[in-house]
Amino acid sequence: MMRLAVIFESSPFDRKGLFNAVHNRVKHLMATGECTIDVFCVHSRDNAFTRRVRYTPDVPFVDEVVVDDIRYRLLWYRFSILDNLLLEKLHVRPWLFRRFMESHVDLLKGYDAVIAHSFCGGLFALAAHEKFGIPYYVTWHGSDVHTHPWRVPVILEDTRAVMQSARCNFFVSRALMEASERITSANDVLPVSSGDTGGSPARRRVTSGVSPVRKEVLYNGVSEDFVKYPPEDRAAVRERYGLAPEDKVVAFVGNLSAVKNVLTLPEIFTSLGSQYEGKLHFVIAGDGKLRRPLEAAFDMPVTFLGNVSSDDMPALMNCVDVLVLPSLNEGLPLVCAEALRCGANVVGSDVGGIAEVIGRENVVPLGDGFVERIASRIVEMLTGGIVQQLPSDISWSRTAARELEIISVC
Repeated sequence: MMRLAVIFESSPFDRKGLFNAVHNRVKHLMATGECTIDVFCVHSRDNAFTRRVRYTPDVPFVDEVVVDDIRYRLLWYRFSILDNLLLEKLHVRPWLFRRFMESHVDLLKGYDAVIAHSFCGGLFALAAHEKFGIPYYVTWHGSDVHTHPWRVPVILEDTRAVMQSARCNFFVSRALMEASERITSANDVLPVSSGDTGGSPARRRVTSGVSPVRKEVLYNGVSEDFVKYPPEDRAAVRERYGLAPEDKVVAFVGNLSAVKNVLTLPEIFTSLGSQYEGKLHFVIAGDGKLRRPLEAAFDMPVTFLGNVSSDDMPALMNCVDVLVLPSLNEGLPLVCAEALRCGANVVGSDVGGIAEVIGRENVVPLGDGFVERIASRIVEMLTGGIVQQLPSDISWSRTAARELEIISVC
């Protein structure tokens, strides 16, 4: 039986996004009975000042957190203004974080392999590989490929180094894997035989003086909690949220940030209201730095729910008729898959892996006419009996089986 370590940076106190993706991956890997897994979760320990600066919540300082019988060992580091200045202003590698990483890398000694998620986990895995020769595998989720490497040159250099030394790089969408070509850079792309990839869209890229970089798409799945409720249960949760039976609910769920393009929502909802004759109820679930300007931009009634707990999210999704995601960048947005599983339709921008979840016909290119076209597609969904299906590749059990297959042979 393989002994694996999983390492990533996230928060078990706010179980959304990356944390949920890693948690479900670990849960399904363990369910195979073919491996034991220890999980290490890197978390910043911010003081009151840095919490205000970084918009982070106050969380308990504990050694571990247990979620669904999975033990997360927390590796705390103090966020450093000095490190932030070195990285963001001078483009120098953070000094204090590197010391923190060096002081904790021995925790990964003795494992058969390290499974890392995103940039921070990848740095730890590379350090363990260089110190102990442990093979490692990295899953890349979105901004770690399409955004962060292009802000700071040293992040690009380190991301490239992590990718080049990994036994395999997994990407949560085909679009994200294609975007990674800018990182692993030049020279020829060599196809991998179907026998080597199990039929999945993997490729090897040869770079000067290094081993081939192996890449493969490994989709995230959806928690079994997301199911379409029976009619009587759907009616009950809609009543709980103050929704009338005749209301058509159009919602956005996610972080209220610039990359989610949320400041287009007032225009989208206004255009939709002018095109649709029925009764609409607009809902926005989530929080972030743009909440206040977003609230101020609306001249119509909109329900702002703030952060919704992961436990309540399936019920909320069962209230939604159409979910809209106008993002500027995405990896593979699980919120789209969750909505589909609960019986909602989804429309979004044509970026990242959104089309891989909801279908090419349900995405709209950014640019001129975006607002009107996305509103028109929502009207078609509300009036045309469109039924979207979740692609079969988006499955935790399939992903876990394929990941273990690759680790065992690669």
